Amino acid sequence: MARRGPDGIDHRVQGTVAFGQCMLRTTPESLEEHQPLGNEGGSLVLIMDGRVDNFDELRCELLARGAQLRDRSDAELVLRAYEAWGEDCPDRIIGEFVFFIWDARRRCLFGARDAAGTRHFYYHWETGRILFASEIKGILATELVAPRLNDSRVLDFLVPEYDRDDQIGTFYRDILRLPAGHAIAVGAHGVKTWRYWSPEN
Repeated sequence: MARRGPDGIDHRVQGTVAFGQCMLRTTPESLEEHQPLGNEGGSLVLIMDGRVDNFDELRCELLARGAQLRDRSDAELVLRAYEAWGEDCPDRIIGEFVFFIWDARRRCLFGARDAAGTRHFYYHWETGRILFASEIKGILATELVAPRLNDSRVLDFLVPEYDRDDQIGTFYRDILRLPAGHAIAVGAHGVKTWRYWSPEN
C-alpha cells in the first residue's frame, strides 16, 4: 500500500497493538498532521483516513469543553472528540473519514466510517486478533489470512436476481467491510458493530 503514502509512511507499536499509516496530504490542515497520533499520556492512539468538514464548529465545541488542541489537524480534532464523547463522537463529525482508536485504558479498539461511506474500511477478525486496512490487499499482505474466494458474494455480484445488497461481505472469505455510517468496537467481548448514523439525525 506504499503508493497511498507519497508524503510518508509511519508505524507505531504499543504492546500487542500495531498501527501503520500511509500519508497523503490533501488539505492545509493535513500539513500539520502526523499519524499514528497519540494523546499526551499515550493511552489513546488514532489512525485515520479522511477529512473533517465541520472543522470550525467541532473545534469551537471542543475548545468550549476545555480541550487542549495541539495543532489544526483533522486527526487531532477526531482524537479530542473521542476524549470528549467516547463512542458517541462519530455522530459529531461531518466529513469523509474512517478512523480507529486504540484506548489502552479500556483495552478496546474503536472505529467508525463516515455516513456516506466514501472512505473504505476492511477487517478480519478471529479470536484475539483483528487486522484492518483501507484496502483488502493490506490485510492479505500480512499473510495471516488465506485469500479464499467468497462464493456467495461472487454470486451476488454476477447474478442480479440473487443480489442481496450485501454491505458487509467482500469477495474474500473472512474479510469484511464496515458499512457506511457504522461504528465498531473490539475488546474482550469480541467484535460489536452498530449503526451510529441515520437520515433522521
